Amino acid sequence: MGSLSMEAVMEEEVDGVEQVQEVGGDGQEVEVGDDGEHEGVEENEVEAVMEEEVTGVEQVQEVGGDGQEVEVGGDGEHEGVEENEVEAVMEEEVTGVEGQEVEVEADVEIRSWNSSFENGSGDGNNEWLEGLVDVNVGCDIDDDIHADFEGNVEVEVQSMSNDSSGPCSSVSSDSMFDVNVEGENDRGLSDDEWESEQLISGAESDEDDTDVEGYGTFTTFVLPKSMVDFKWEVGTYFAEKQDILEAIKNYALDNGRNIKFVKNDKQRIRLKCVGTKGNYPWKLYCGYMKAVKTWQLRTMVDNHTCSREFNLKLIDAKWLSKRIQKTIRDNPTVKGVDIREKVQRKWNIGISRCMAYRAKNIATEQIDGSFKEQYKRLYDYAHELVAKNPGSVVKLKVEDVGGKVVFKRFYVCLKACKDSFMSCRLIIGLDGAFLKGKYGGELLTTVGREGNEQMLPIAYCVVEVENKDSWRWFLELLVDDLGGAEICSSFTFISDQQKGLLHAIDELLPRVDQRFCVRHMYANFRKKYPGKNLKRLMWRAATATHPQTWEMEMRNIRAVNEDAYKHLIAIPPRYWSRSRFTKRAKSDTLVNNMSEGFNSVLLSVRSKPIITFLEMIRLYLMQRWAKNRSSISSFTGAICPKILSRFRKESQLTKNWIPSWSGNKLFEVRHMSNNGDKFVVNIDDSSCTCRTWMMTGIPCCHSLAAMKFLNIDGEQFIDSCYMKSRYVETYSTIIYPLNGANMWNITPYPNVSPPHKRVLPGRPKRKQRLEQWEMRKDESRMTKSGLRKRCGICREHGHNRTRCPSATQAGTVPSTSATQATPSTQQSEILHQSGNQP
Repeated sequence: MGSLSMEAVMEEEVDGVEQVQEVGGDGQEVEVGDDGEHEGVEENEVEAVMEEEVTGVEQVQEVGGDGQEVEVGGDGEHEGVEENEVEAVMEEEVTGVEGQEVEVEADVEIRSWNSSFENGSGDGNNEWLEGLVDVNVGCDIDDDIHADFEGNVEVEVQSMSNDSSGPCSSVSSDSMFDVNVEGENDRGLSDDEWESEQLISGAESDEDDTDVEGYGTFTTFVLPKSMVDFKWEVGTYFAEKQDILEAIKNYALDNGRNIKFVKNDKQRIRLKCVGTKGNYPWKLYCGYMKAVKTWQLRTMVDNHTCSREFNLKLIDAKWLSKRIQKTIRDNPTVKGVDIREKVQRKWNIGISRCMAYRAKNIATEQIDGSFKEQYKRLYDYAHELVAKNPGSVVKLKVEDVGGKVVFKRFYVCLKACKDSFMSCRLIIGLDGAFLKGKYGGELLTTVGREGNEQMLPIAYCVVEVENKDSWRWFLELLVDDLGGAEICSSFTFISDQQKGLLHAIDELLPRVDQRFCVRHMYANFRKKYPGKNLKRLMWRAATATHPQTWEMEMRNIRAVNEDAYKHLIAIPPRYWSRSRFTKRAKSDTLVNNMSEGFNSVLLSVRSKPIITFLEMIRLYLMQRWAKNRSSISSFTGAICPKILSRFRKESQLTKNWIPSWSGNKLFEVRHMSNNGDKFVVNIDDSSCTCRTWMMTGIPCCHSLAAMKFLNIDGEQFIDSCYMKSRYVETYSTIIYPLNGANMWNITPYPNVSPPHKRVLPGRPKRKQRLEQWEMRKDESRMTKSGLRKRCGICREHGHNRTRCPSATQAGTVPSTSATQATPSTQQSEILHQSGNQP
């Protein structure tokens, strides 16, 4: 600093801290006592170091000069500049000193500065420095005068002189120190704001204030929770145009004002209140400031003389959809009428039925995602699914249509589901269900049966249509995942005889066991051969456990209806009767309720977009695995609960059977009524001629009667697939959770386009067509459903008198009114005999 060599160390004790200040230059020493007065100083050598802490920020100010004059006002501006040298450096962090140059980084605020110092006086009367100095500084100075400053400094100086002249009355233009003594802004950050992750808004940042220089400093609009009786402020900034539109619509809704856009473009937004007559003074104008890319409220006449309006033209379906998102999320099936009632009840405004439905559709799309957009991310979803669940198989099949990649099929087999099935019985249910979404499609599922008689989904697939080709593609992937054709040939498949399914199974697994769902089989049988008696006889034939009983029941059906007998005998009994079922599946089920139950769970989500739909299936499976895994831990028995319940029912039936011991563990068991029912039980072979024990793996009532004779516990003969240990092993695998769509990796594959939906004639069907006997009946009244019509003219069945062919050919269709108006022959004779005319 000039030609002078000066060293300064200031240490002061406040409230018990030792305070020492030494100032030296060219052999001169300055001593400052507790009262802050200088006892000795040379005339042209002054160096002062002031450090101040304001609101937790370190502030250091150093002023040096050789007889210079510096005058600094309270506003931080330099009022006078002389030719002498003054150095001042202000930064936020102390970085060090080299040689005689000291660099101090801080923000400085001088609360009061009125000092006087006589020019050139060397009498040591330095009253301008008298005041209060609080210092808490850490300073290390080496031989090269290298200093690192750390600490908090608070400086408060009060002048003791009225003389305004002195070396601190002016600052030279080439001064090394740029002193900013502007008072700290009242908008300084508090500790909470300093730690906040939010960006400082334009009203809170000097940098943002510079961006709007020339426009003034105004507040930035923040949308309140309610805009009832909201007061607009001219000059308010809006970050973007959408903020203005959102604010206006909220204001109109909360206050019931019918506001209209007069101008709405990229530069201006002008609105006015039309009210009932359209002559009301309320108006608003916002303009766009290109320099700062911000919108500002320029004109505001906030004066309404109109009454509250019921129909607001400013409210549209897109805006309303944001207000009803919570309602749609809680109740996706809410009706448009209910939405209208809620809007009227909450905001006292009216909307049309069409707007309610459009708002619901937009809100549903915002919640579940767009149908078209979700197809684009199928590759990303498949990658995420496999990455989070290693070992799973996900297949996406697309086709090229006019240069576009169009979706065709999507297959999922989670590793946890595949591993769990290996611990279950070897029976698989196959079923399909149509999707109700925008682009349609079919859902194909495979469901197993675990040890507690519950369903266990294995794989699922979305295809374009249910036919032989789609079923074959699905089954080929399934067979590969389950170990190949040789292993899968030992499985048993049960289905509803879907289109193309039987042919696909015969081609892939020609020797596999197949079963038909008897419920669907009877639905087809009932259309041609109705009647309670035939239904009872058909069910007896299906539940017969050995061939002799089945043949007897078929003879009974033939005696009732020959055509019904021919219809059933044409279907091989191995598909629908227990008398021909094998023992490999360890199941005697006759219906495909496993798959039907799984489809019923997915009934409410089949109308969702494809990724949302697939994710809901995965989420259901993940929660089901976790729930079953934890529920079995509370069960203390060695056998699964539902199997144990079935075993106890069989044990209660032993009271009707009498065992006769033949030798070793061989018995003859007959019914106590001596009606000819008699079976042979071999406990060592786990067999009974009724075949129930062999089919299910659970001892039948005949075998349990023999075991009780020998005082043997029958539970030990239950097959191992029903054990609790096997159930725990089944659900020991975990289906792992997935991240949200915004965290999926972007794959390099092209975007997938949705498939072309086949448009069928008529109104789109969203519900499955039920048979008459499947519909719910009103128990309070009788209906004519199922009754055969009989004509009152020709006495034939199949039509009534209004559609009688004979009456139509004759050209005379009798009517009820004409019949009532014409008296009968007997009535005419009676009237004639009494002398009265008809």
